[in-house]
Amino acid sequence: MKEEILNQLADAVVSGSKESAAELSKKALEEGIDPQEALVNGLAKGMNIMSDKYETGEAFVPHLLIASGAMYAGMEVLIPHLKKEGAGRPATGVIGTIEGDVHDIGKNLVKTMLSAAGFNMIDLGNDVPLEDFVKAAKENKADIISMSALMTTTMVGMEKVIESLQEEGIRDAVKVMVGGAPVSEEFAEKIGADSTHPDSMGAADWATNAVKSMPPADERWTEEKISLGKVKYRDVLAKKKAKVGAAKDIGLETAREIIDEFEKVGVKKKEEMTHIDRVVSSLGDKKVDRLPVYPLACGVLRKFVPTTYREYTTDPEMFAQSAYLGVKYMDLDMFVGLVDLSITSSDLGCKVSIPDEDTPASVGHLDDYDKIEIPEVKEGTRIYELIQASKLAKERLNKELNAPFVAFHEGPLLTLTQLMGADRVLMDMKTNPDVVLDAVDKMTDFVCDISEKFFEEDACDGLCIDNLWSNNVIMSEDDYWKFEGKFVKDRHVPLFKEYNQPYMIHSCADNVHFDIQIKEFGTGLFSYAYYPKLRNKGSKNYADLIPKYGDMCCMMGEVDPIKFIDPSPEGVQSIENDTEELLRGVLPVLKENGLQSKYVMSTGCEIPPGGPLNGVKAMVDTVKKLGPDLQKEIMG
Repeated sequence: MKEEILNQLADAVVSGSKESAAELSKKALEEGIDPQEALVNGLAKGMNIMSDKYETGEAFVPHLLIASGAMYAGMEVLIPHLKKEGAGRPATGVIGTIEGDVHDIGKNLVKTMLSAAGFNMIDLGNDVPLEDFVKAAKENKADIISMSALMTTTMVGMEKVIESLQEEGIRDAVKVMVGGAPVSEEFAEKIGADSTHPDSMGAADWATNAVKSMPPADERWTEEKISLGKVKYRDVLAKKKAKVGAAKDIGLETAREIIDEFEKVGVKKKEEMTHIDRVVSSLGDKKVDRLPVYPLACGVLRKFVPTTYREYTTDPEMFAQSAYLGVKYMDLDMFVGLVDLSITSSDLGCKVSIPDEDTPASVGHLDDYDKIEIPEVKEGTRIYELIQASKLAKERLNKELNAPFVAFHEGPLLTLTQLMGADRVLMDMKTNPDVVLDAVDKMTDFVCDISEKFFEEDACDGLCIDNLWSNNVIMSEDDYWKFEGKFVKDRHVPLFKEYNQPYMIHSCADNVHFDIQIKEFGTGLFSYAYYPKLRNKGSKNYADLIPKYGDMCCMMGEVDPIKFIDPSPEGVQSIENDTEELLRGVLPVLKENGLQSKYVMSTGCEIPPGGPLNGVKAMVDTVKKLGPDLQKEIMG
């Protein structure tokens, strides 16, 4: 009977049946089965089966979310009966997505696998204020803190949490994991985290073993240990602050240094082509003096004005001036008008937080698909303000700097997930697909209206769309086609053709459905991220992409944006090295495939807007210095 119940519990999780999982958990208790055994050998076993299917590509994120719902339904029955103290106390974890970032799929998968491993997980949700991680750890005498981020713009918050743990004297009381596609082992080590892992299973395995090696919580969380911790890290923090010195705002400090140099020297070398001619020629694979370069420095360029992020995202004049001065002082080949990913969803009724010095983020979703109403793109909406800001920026860049302006907004599925919540939408794709399809249909109408307004207002030289959820780990190619791809191809792409505009995409997803997003859409420019640690799962670099898609699409990537956080000479040198390596790698691959210029030197995602600017300048200067000679040497 016992084995039969445990197997049935596992099956209930695999099938995603909340009702069965809850009923079988009650039955397990009635039959005298130890609740810990029912959790580990029943519910968790089912979750592990689903995780294996996920790893082999037999299941995708929606399947895991549905299975985890069943597991949690069973856990609600079992957890009150687990031992709470002493040797039998479950390990406790605090988990959340860092402040400014609303993406929580990866976080939820890690939470699920840790729960399946027997952890009592305190889920703080997404867009979590930094101090809440520390507060929750103290209140629950946590063993593990796990922080995640998908947006490179928010990752700097992870180090601040670790510093707060040190200040409070509790850093040694907990193990700290950080994760998310852009998080590397190098970054984790640099900020003082204990671990990072490319997948939820690896994270759960590491956490389980890490907790086994830790002293009991009652020993780690004594007043004496906390006092010693404060003393231990006092010198560490003092040295770090001394190293930073008086430059409290590193972005502003480096901006002033760059302005001073520019005023003394100006642009060091007059080049053969204008920015706009170089970019247009590269898109068409025409002869160029060098490849174009534009690290995705968007919000960080506001430091040249200077202005706050709130003003950058809400004041058209501040936005346009940031773009203009950034291109002027950095000698950038273009500017991409990325503000934040909440603009379209906020006009649809999503609640949005707009802090002074952080990127805006969704803080509340609609509770009912039926409440979705498509607004007119007109004065008073955030998207209309962005269109007017973009128009102003384009006029200045074109007229005064001969540089192109590329506008930016979200695609249909990204807008919907920002509005309703990603987990909910992905689960509803399986449990209520017709409702999701109807909602995507509405989002496509809205997105088309926005794009058309950009073109009608002549507010951009090009328009880039963030179609984030094309990801072969999150959903199958068939599901992506069904829930966004077909809408984009049939309705959005034709609009670009009508206005004689190339379809442009930015996606910092790690395993993109490139065939759909490039071949089916006929994309002219694709801005992508490359994650070496996820190469075995489908992340691709220029050597993969140019041979397959170079004849039809100009690729744009892939230097790691997180490296731009480090303003030290060593950090800047690392950027220069990576830029040179990419440049020397891309040009021969272009030539081997009968191409000469169809690539833009860039970063895989936006450079954190709270970081320094000297790394951005270093990347641009490296391409300007080496690009012309390499172009002649390799291309002839």
